[in-house]
Amino acid sequence: MPIKRQIKAWKRNLFMLLLLVVGASVATPVYYIFSRTQTIITEETQSKAINLAAAMSAFLSYNIESYRPVSDAEILVEGSDLERSYLAFNEVFRQVKKQSDATFIYTSKYLDDQTSVFVLDGESPASVLFSPFGSRDSMDTLELETLVLGVATVTGLADDSVWGTYLSAYAPIIDNRDKTVVGLVGVDYSKDHMLVRYRRVGWILISSFTFFTLLITLALYVLIITIQDRSGIDELTRLSTKRAMMKSLRMVFSEARKSNLNFVLCMLDVNSFKAINDTYGHPVGDSVLRCIGRALIQATSNTKACFRYGGDEFAVILPETTLLQAQEMKKYMEEEIGAITIPELKGMKISASIGMAEWLPGITVETLIDLADKDLYVQKQKQKKAAL
Repeated sequence: MPIKRQIKAWKRNLFMLLLLVVGASVATPVYYIFSRTQTIITEETQSKAINLAAAMSAFLSYNIESYRPVSDAEILVEGSDLERSYLAFNEVFRQVKKQSDATFIYTSKYLDDQTSVFVLDGESPASVLFSPFGSRDSMDTLELETLVLGVATVTGLADDSVWGTYLSAYAPIIDNRDKTVVGLVGVDYSKDHMLVRYRRVGWILISSFTFFTLLITLALYVLIITIQDRSGIDELTRLSTKRAMMKSLRMVFSEARKSNLNFVLCMLDVNSFKAINDTYGHPVGDSVLRCIGRALIQATSNTKACFRYGGDEFAVILPETTLLQAQEMKKYMEEEIGAITIPELKGMKISASIGMAEWLPGITVETLIDLADKDLYVQKQKQKKAAL
């Protein structure tokens, strides 16, 4: 039915709005957490790089008597002791690189303020990334600071026109015999290595963010719908209240204007209800109201169409129905109400007067209620005359 489609559309729009609001609220702290995590990963990688560089420089400083001649050499003669030392050190660097996650491990020495010279390289000689002994490279500010001042330094992710984007740490190789800086150990971590770690954390955060957003959205949605439903439910009869009826009536009215299909509003009033309360007490009166609520649902087969209007008055909305068709429904309602049996009434029959009004184009909601109310008055007068 159209009214059901409207309710579904309202609920769908509510869910999407909540999803948008919760998502926007959660996105800011998640973005902050991700940014902070990136910083932590960068700092952790810097610490790891400088520790590895320091460990390798300590190793070479300990073996300075073998390393310095290699570093000071201009060329390495094939088969010479210097070449054998060079190859042995390179093998150590390759093994260390293999056991670590560093992208590059190497040593270099100072040539001038813009240029350094490669000595050792942890890459395989067969690799295109291998830097042969004596090959030259440009030097950044921190690398120069390490070579000149003998202090360990570390960069953030920085672009190099030749090598790409890397995070680099430099540790000085010091000859403790004369306290001179022989060269440095460089340890590089590539941008791709960092991105893998960033994406891993990002995936975890996005998954958690999505799950958390959906969980909170569903919780709020259920809470709002529950409150909405309960706020429109009469505690005694479990029918919808007058406020809910007015909302439903306006929705049906709006749909009827679009589709040009009539509908009927029924107003019911329990006959002799005051006498029942006065004679048998309010608990019995409450039982009567509860039973009438169930009878209306039984007759209409639609819990959303039946309402407790107030006191002993009820209302039923019959969408896409003419007054002629509503007469049959009126008969069903009267039969269901007449079949109510309450032991405390000692055989007294329950009945209700039912007034009806059909919506036609041009009639307002207020006018429709007034017409149904007037017909209810007419029906009650008929009931009184029949009882005499």
